[in-house]
Amino acid sequence: MRLLAINLENFRNIEKANLSFDAQHIFFVGENGQGKTNLLEAIALSSSLRSFRKSGMDGLVRAGTTQSRLFFKFKDEQGDIHDSLLQFHDKGDKQLEVDGEKVRRFSDYLGEFPSVVFSSRDFRLVRDGPAERRKWLDLLLSSSSPEYFAALRKFHRALRERNALLKNEGADPELDAFEQSLIPSAFRVYQLRVDALPIISSFLSSYYQTLSGGMEEAKLRFRPDLELSSEEDFSKRLIQERMRDRQFGTTRRGPHRDDFEFHLDQRDAKTFSSEGQQRGLVLGLRFAEFEYLKNARNRIPLLLIDDVLGELDESRKANFKKLLPKEAQVFASGTTYPTEIEKYQWKSFNVTSGVFSKI
Repeated sequence: MRLLAINLENFRNIEKANLSFDAQHIFFVGENGQGKTNLLEAIALSSSLRSFRKSGMDGLVRAGTTQSRLFFKFKDEQGDIHDSLLQFHDKGDKQLEVDGEKVRRFSDYLGEFPSVVFSSRDFRLVRDGPAERRKWLDLLLSSSSPEYFAALRKFHRALRERNALLKNEGADPELDAFEQSLIPSAFRVYQLRVDALPIISSFLSSYYQTLSGGMEEAKLRFRPDLELSSEEDFSKRLIQERMRDRQFGTTRRGPHRDDFEFHLDQRDAKTFSSEGQQRGLVLGLRFAEFEYLKNARNRIPLLLIDDVLGELDESRKANFKKLLPKEAQVFASGTTYPTEIEKYQWKSFNVTSGVFSKI
């Protein structure tokens, strides 16, 4: 997958930008707060329809205006050209068109133009609570598998309905009825996570070996809230927990409480790893995401590297560059180039106050 051009109107601090890309490696250089990350954020929106910097769409429309328009031109692996137009207001729903046709179900679009973002914010995947890791996993698996996205949507819809009944002291027959839709979708989400995480972990392990110079072994360990053997097993658990759930007014057990851990040399990385090791882990995880998406969708994702290279020590920086897939188009940003010679190895744009100019 290659991004050939992007046109932006009223996105963040960018009033208007019309950029074309004829290179494999593109670098955006400029001081902080000028719009480099905004441009990468816009590219990422073409993939997931959500910001990698925040939840929701508030704040994405340029101040003083009411609508953003983002136009993308892609070339796929077969050489076919595709146009994508994303429009959204400061308040309201997104509108999406692909090749002139309106997309009415975003589930049909996820994963069509995949990208992977490397960001300094990725530290939260190691350090923060389970919600951030589940969000990352759900987006990756939803982009990779329509079946997962459908099961996840059904599960969360049924979960909301069950929680509403619990709050309103619904009777057992009512709960039984709603659990009939909750149970199969919950169990399918659980199964697909169980299947996917060992594959992602193997990719992480391989990439981290190179990043760390082969000194440490990295893995992911799935920590399900409930280990389930069947739909009937989950049904029994729900019935066992029903009295306590009523007391709390919410469903306390299930896939919505799942988590996974980063392990280095068999120890929990959140507790026992250094900042440099954690940095390597999240970089390895993003490369694992790239491999998983590539294999699941049979498409080569774009790589978006937001001001990460300058934060690495020289050893990890060199190893990181070795790992960049030759077939992937890479968009990177920084206040300076990682090294002086790289000034001549990237097609570059200078960024000042939301204006992009070729160097």
